[in-house]
Amino acid sequence: MVRVLRYPRLSAAACAAAILCALCRDLCVQRGLHGWAGALLAATLLLLGASFALLSCRLFVDAQGVGVGFLLRVRRVPWTELAALGALCCNSRRRYLYGLYQGHDDFLQLLHRAPACGEWGFVAPLSKRLAAAVQTYCPYPVDLTPQQKGRPSGRMRALWHQAAFYLLMMLPAAALAFLTAGLMMARAAGRDVLSGSFASAAVAMALCAAGLLLLNRAAVAVATCPRISEQGVCAGHGLYLPWEEVRFAFVRRAPQGSGLFLLSETLENARRRGSPPVYCLSLPDTSTLMLAYLTYCPNAPREMGDMGR
Repeated sequence: MVRVLRYPRLSAAACAAAILCALCRDLCVQRGLHGWAGALLAATLLLLGASFALLSCRLFVDAQGVGVGFLLRVRRVPWTELAALGALCCNSRRRYLYGLYQGHDDFLQLLHRAPACGEWGFVAPLSKRLAAAVQTYCPYPVDLTPQQKGRPSGRMRALWHQAAFYLLMMLPAAALAFLTAGLMMARAAGRDVLSGSFASAAVAMALCAAGLLLLNRAAVAVATCPRISEQGVCAGHGLYLPWEEVRFAFVRRAPQGSGLFLLSETLENARRRGSPPVYCLSLPDTSTLMLAYLTYCPNAPREMGDMGR
């Protein structure tokens, strides 16, 4: 059996933050700052709980099938009950292993909710160890071989409008969240009761998490700022797709947000076993980008109404 973490980077970050808080608490104890030592102890315990939860999100692969687990709950699915299994690369060049369960073959829903797992399927980072395990235990062939994608040639036009809007909205909100978190930690350090200190530290940690989420959204908006030309489209300096390799496009509009998905494979290929690696671009559905897709892509529909919503 091969076990891999579903969120390796978040797990490493949470563990590193817990170790840092523990070291800072020891320094505060040595210098007699008992208020700050209590606040940092509460923060360390909260981070240890978050680290344990993230480390419990695992993917299991063995001869019987695939298992997706959280804590003591593990859903085991035999290889024969997977409707789709393959490799996915979205915006960056990092690869993921995706699977769709039978009866839930909505690949577009999987794209929208990734990297979460649910009753529809799973998405997990694809390492060499996991790829070797899948090719060893899976009874049918699965193409997990990475394909070398070309680099953009010539000058590409960057669509900075939405990225700039995210920066203007997210950065002040993140700064306010971090400032409030610092004030809450100072308040927790000034309390003598452990329960009050723990509650204030919990609020401070929640505000720090909100600030980091806002910073991540702003960084992702800048890093995946779409760049277009007559030859292809690119997500920032990441994945590049020539227009002739775009086989399917989907526009998703919802109250929480909207986006344009460009796929290198058709939905029929993505929803079956052993499909070639799927390359996806998740971009904002701005009018300029939509017009470029309808103009330059040879596989684009003649009317915008023909695209999925």
